[in-house]
Amino acid sequence: MLRKRDYHAHLFIILLFIILLSLMFFKNTEISASTKHNLKTPQYIPEETIILDKLSIRALVYTSSDQSVLVFNTLTPQLARLQSGDLIFIDTTKEKDCHQLFQIRHIIKGKLGKQTIMIAVIPWQNHPPVISAIIAQPANLLVGQQSHISCHATSQTGEILRYQWTASAGTILGKVDGPFITWIAPEQMGHYPISCEVQDRNGQRTLQTIQLKVSDQSVLLDENEKALLKRFGWGGNRVIRWPDGIIPVYDATHFAEMPEVLAQWNQVIDGKVTFYLSNNPQSPIQITYDAALQKKTLCGHIDVHWKDYNLYAAEMTINPDHAFCDFPQNQFSLYLHLFSGVAGFNAWKGEVIEKEDWQNFTLISDLMQKMVKALYRCQSGDRLE
Repeated sequence: MLRKRDYHAHLFIILLFIILLSLMFFKNTEISASTKHNLKTPQYIPEETIILDKLSIRALVYTSSDQSVLVFNTLTPQLARLQSGDLIFIDTTKEKDCHQLFQIRHIIKGKLGKQTIMIAVIPWQNHPPVISAIIAQPANLLVGQQSHISCHATSQTGEILRYQWTASAGTILGKVDGPFITWIAPEQMGHYPISCEVQDRNGQRTLQTIQLKVSDQSVLLDENEKALLKRFGWGGNRVIRWPDGIIPVYDATHFAEMPEVLAQWNQVIDGKVTFYLSNNPQSPIQITYDAALQKKTLCGHIDVHWKDYNLYAAEMTINPDHAFCDFPQNQFSLYLHLFSGVAGFNAWKGEVIEKEDWQNFTLISDLMQKMVKALYRCQSGDRLE
């Protein structure tokens, strides 16, 4: 017994078979979709499009009125290579402006005869470009500061796009018709829209806008806080810190009190950045043992990495010789003190910190707290002059 869906499918094939027989019988009869539809030739044909050759076009004997089914009475070498998802371009008349661009959904071979092929298609349509993101580094600026802005866009066809940038104020450096610009903030505080319009060769357009905040540094920090950032920050006269958000920390040493270490630093930073323990060994912050520290007579070491004034990775290494470092008695103090450098406080300045300087470090000092609080009130790249 045939199910209802199978019955309809068989009925559809039978009807097409009858049409095909009638076409083969009445040789002077010509049925072509192009006699009913005059579609203009697209200005741009995707690179992967398969343009049907004359032999394949002559084999086209039926096109449904809704252009969803094509029937060919001969399985040409080109038709035999077609697959679902392919784009096919068909010129079925002698008129230059009558073309059809389809995308193949399904292919059925041999149902209406040994050499026949039936193809279910949908008309291909060009869609506007898609802007996935406009990224500004930094997005919060001082008056007169530069921001490097990039527009990330793609087209359906993979073609080269045209860009057009506009800004409500400030100055755009360089060309405004490419995916990257440099914007100089105006001398007045406020929020300024920066827009990018992307256009493909068919004239399809997409517009997206971001807001950049311009502020006056003097209202953020007092002179004492500026001095602390210059002295203990990683960037000297520029602010270097983690971007706002949640930062995972992977602890390969499995220190039981590491959650308390992170909790103290999260409390100081107060929500702009949150450090949390992660099981992912690819986390941007990693804590590991390093036996090489034994030869250097060091209990711990940190390395931090930044780009465009944003911290993006840090390694905190621990001497596995517990006896030398008086672990576990001093372990919490060492981890808490070392993590200051990860958070943005450079206490070392290239110098070795002796054990007596950190072994009683069970609470974050007032000096560190004041500096780190000021650090995260600023934005990455802020000038401290």
